[in-house]
Amino acid sequence: MLTIELHTISPDQSIEQTLYIKGFRKQEETFIYTNNNIKLECVIDSNKRSLNINFSPHLNLKQYTIVHNIIKNLILVLNAEYTDSQSLLGYLTNGKGAYIITNWADWVAFLQKAKLRSLEGKKVNLFDETNKEIASGMFISYKMDDQSSNITECTLITHFGERSFKGSNILIEPTNEW
Repeated sequence: MLTIELHTISPDQSIEQTLYIKGFRKQEETFIYTNNNIKLECVIDSNKRSLNINFSPHLNLKQYTIVHNIIKNLILVLNAEYTDSQSLLGYLTNGKGAYIITNWADWVAFLQKAKLRSLEGKKVNLFDETNKEIASGMFISYKMDDQSSNITECTLITHFGERSFKGSNILIEPTNEW
């Protein structure tokens, strides 16, 4: 299991109440959050005003993104500091570790770029922000927003020739067709 510790939690905040509000349920001495094959287990140390959150090391990027967002929200609501050294997800090109919070954005961008590089010349489908399919064709190139790692422009070779598509968050998915 991967672990992140939230500590130095504001004494003004009820850890248990916050977990209940965020969808966790109590099971013996542990708080559990489950959703779409994601399971978070939280153990509160009342004396240290800390919270250990455990999660699987075998999630996909979408699932890790959900875990990341839940933990970021808990850090914000509880006004907590964190130690995520036990939640290593991978390494960046510069050799630095990528964790569930630390270096998260750089890691997501790294994975996104690697995915898109592997799709060049392959047939893909494009989807807009509402998950509506907007095009399909052979993937040629893309432009990415450096801040969010969202794809903002994508060029495909379609039945009508080379076409570029723009949006604020274009999703590119392989069709597994040739």
